Amino acid sequence: MNQKKNSDILTVIGTPMEYSDDKYLVYVELYKTTKTLKKIISKHCEIISEMEFGYICKVTMQGIPEIVRSLALKNHAVYQIVRLSKVL
Repeated sequence: MNQKKNSDILTVIGTPMEYSDDKYLVYVELYKTTKTLKKIISKHCEIISEMEFGYICKVTMQGIPEIVRSLALKNHAVYQIVRLSKVL
């Protein structure tokens, strides 16, 4: 039986050390959605969909912390960011 270790699986879906141009779908959860928040986030990624409390975005791995940093600099709370899948 050929089982992969957890570390092998994680390399397939991307790591914080990945600096490629590969894109990932992520869910950015905030306290609300506004034009201002959308504008801040869209500087770092392509927003695919607006949800009740956040956005689904297409972004590179290195863009994820940039989204959080840009929102934090303007005093906006990020409740979670969930990496959904790699865009093929």
